[in-house]
Amino acid sequence: MPLKETSVSDLTELLSHLLSLPTGVARWFRGQGCASRRLQPSLVRKLAPFDSARLLETELRLITRFRQRSLPLWPEGYPQRDWEQLFAMQHFGVPTRLLDWSENALVGAYFAASHQPTQCECGTGSCRPTLWVLDPVRLNRLNPRLDGYGEAIRILATSDAAIDSWAPGIEDARFAPWPVALFGTHNSARIVAQQGTFTVAGKNDTAMEDSPAVVTHSDVLEKICIDDSQQNILNGLKLLGITRSAVFPDLAGVGQDIAEAEMN
Repeated sequence: MPLKETSVSDLTELLSHLLSLPTGVARWFRGQGCASRRLQPSLVRKLAPFDSARLLETELRLITRFRQRSLPLWPEGYPQRDWEQLFAMQHFGVPTRLLDWSENALVGAYFAASHQPTQCECGTGSCRPTLWVLDPVRLNRLNPRLDGYGEAIRILATSDAAIDSWAPGIEDARFAPWPVALFGTHNSARIVAQQGTFTVAGKNDTAMEDSPAVVTHSDVLEKICIDDSQQNILNGLKLLGITRSAVFPDLAGVGQDIAEAEMN
């Protein structure tokens, strides 16, 4: 069964399409600036040739180094478990097994339009902004490692025993093969502002769109390409209150918004 793919002409048609989807279903959104980019986490993409044992070893080393260097910068008493480190690493540029998603479709659209085509790995310079739409509950219920839980399985939390097969430090022999959706710790202002959620990869380096749950069920994942310029999309989002400082609530975000407003 092929991946469900949709094309829309602009932001207005995108929102109309999203509003037409059935209600009562959890949906997460991931914006990517290029339609050719696969749904693979940064750490998986960087390890070539890929090896799951090496993936876990590299991840633990990165967590250790991040903990060592970042500890003085966190508030006193901040929990320092591996999962929490991993979520923070993802939002501060360290390669991880995580993919960022948002519960807010407009945030996803912002990331789809915030892209530099001339620097894209596709090499064409003519990227199409893309919004991925995921049903995280469906993804989890179709995961073979979670068989037996039935309707009790929804979006996982790091306290759930079911997440252990994806946990940092898991033995390779017990490492689950396919990605799973989970709520992460909101341990940075960015994650809060972006209504951030995550999928975490397993030991298989196959892109999510080629995973068994997606290729056998059309209701798990949808790829929406937006046939409009990035600037037009950003202009529309600005009218809806989605600006750089709304997505990145820091001084750099505020500064960029002011510069664009006052100098254009």
